[in-house]
Amino acid sequence: MKEPLIRYALLVVLLLWSGACQRDPSEKGGQPGQPAPSEQDWLEVRHPHFQLREAPGNEAAAIQGLKPGERALSLGEQSTVTTPLEIGGRVYDEPWLLVQLENGAQGWVYALAFLDSLKAGEGFPLAVRLHALFGQALAERVAVYEEAFQQAHSAERVAQAMAIGRALRDTLVQVLALRAPESDKPESLFWLKEAIPAFVPHLMDDGRTYYLFMDYRPYLSLARASEGAADDAFLELCLMAYPEDSIEYFYPMWVFQSDEKEVHSLLGRGLHFRFLEKLDKLLPYRDLFGKEIGQFRAQLLNDMTGAGVTYWESKEKALAELERIQQAQFQVLGKDGQQALEARRLQFEDSEKYGIRFNYRSGIYELD
Repeated sequence: MKEPLIRYALLVVLLLWSGACQRDPSEKGGQPGQPAPSEQDWLEVRHPHFQLREAPGNEAAAIQGLKPGERALSLGEQSTVTTPLEIGGRVYDEPWLLVQLENGAQGWVYALAFLDSLKAGEGFPLAVRLHALFGQALAERVAVYEEAFQQAHSAERVAQAMAIGRALRDTLVQVLALRAPESDKPESLFWLKEAIPAFVPHLMDDGRTYYLFMDYRPYLSLARASEGAADDAFLELCLMAYPEDSIEYFYPMWVFQSDEKEVHSLLGRGLHFRFLEKLDKLLPYRDLFGKEIGQFRAQLLNDMTGAGVTYWESKEKALAELERIQQAQFQVLGKDGQQALEARRLQFEDSEKYGIRFNYRSGIYELD
């Protein structure tokens, strides 16, 4: 386990005992209307040489020293800053927790004081890491999604679980982007693959931020075992879009990524036609997968007709497949989609006027 995980475990201390916020441990009955603190609400000092301080930071005045075995009750707050500290040749950078001791003294303690060991957090449960990384509310959403995934025994439940998962993913990715470290050393978050069903963490090119891609294979297994055919048909479509390893990616199979900065449409290879053909057959299930069908449709249309799109194949091949798609009259394209294809066909015929580039596979543009 990477060293940053120790920080996650320390952060979760606050979450695990936040229910004890503002309780007076000297009152056996607790606050009015609140239960008295239980044994599991208390933190135990594990290491010597730590002190209770008036404020976060080693510069703050010390209230009293702490001894291993002493207990403290978390008051539900943690510092917004961390403090670098070297112990045994290892540098830690942890927050401070606001606590109350059994004698009633309140103050801030460096979170490392309450950790069982000074190792790099090996063995911390996934639930603990999730709470530490995302906070209690989002960790609960992960639990809701996991339950939906486990209960997906029908086509409707499979569709519901996938929708919950995508919405959750969008939120988690935003949180991960906000907490991306400024240093060049990324947090090791590949354990999220085990914590969130059917999602795979991907470290972005910046080396700091993560994205979560849906893995369609676990859902395919659910679909094959579930009642109904809609989920089977939809998952087959998803696997067709991402055939290499059945994991969602930024670019589906009808797009070619030539390098880190350039992608090209593969119109002209028949991929767009075959996918539209399969997408059209999915329309009877639009009550369950209407949003996803619309997203695939939009991706395909943009890849064929979008401004600035470049084409890997020759003009002749791209035009031939475009015309074939027009002639097929796919219902999923709709009237506006057909109009967009016709407008693009006319532009293809006068491609130089519209600055449309074909035949990137030949390498002719490397001479520019």
